[in-house]
Amino acid sequence: MDYVPEYYQKSTLVLGVGNTLFGDDGFGPAVADYLNDHCRVPSDTAVLDIGTGVREILFDIILSERRPQRIIVVDALECGREPGEVFTVSIEEVPKTKAHDFSVHMLPTTNMLKELRDLCHLEVVVIAAQPKGIPDAVESGLSKEMQKAVVEAAKYISDNYF
Repeated sequence: MDYVPEYYQKSTLVLGVGNTLFGDDGFGPAVADYLNDHCRVPSDTAVLDIGTGVREILFDIILSERRPQRIIVVDALECGREPGEVFTVSIEEVPKTKAHDFSVHMLPTTNMLKELRDLCHLEVVVIAAQPKGIPDAVESGLSKEMQKAVVEAAKYISDNYF
């Protein structure tokens, strides 16, 4: 029998996406950490800081016979909003910019999310925050705006999905 990670067997999977070495891009992992450290995560839910490894997990879920019913992707997205603003977007609204980025912004990742939604019949939710800025060089740590957004996003997820 093939090994199936425990989180595939949960009904909800929260994926904190982003690179913690590039400032506000670390928003998704910070939300995952906050949820695990400060919120009561239900037993049927897994919250993972997946950093830049979103494509591998999504690909494995597509191929798996066992899948969660809902995937919540949490990431920093440049959408021209106020820094630190938390919002939801459809998969189609995820900006196709930043092709050099290793997070959810890349087209193949959004295609996998669409496949999970349309062909595998999973609910896919994208929760984002507008970064104040993402540096071109390594610079860890979130801006004050994004630190506040972490708490707001975690509360939103906890109130609506836990």
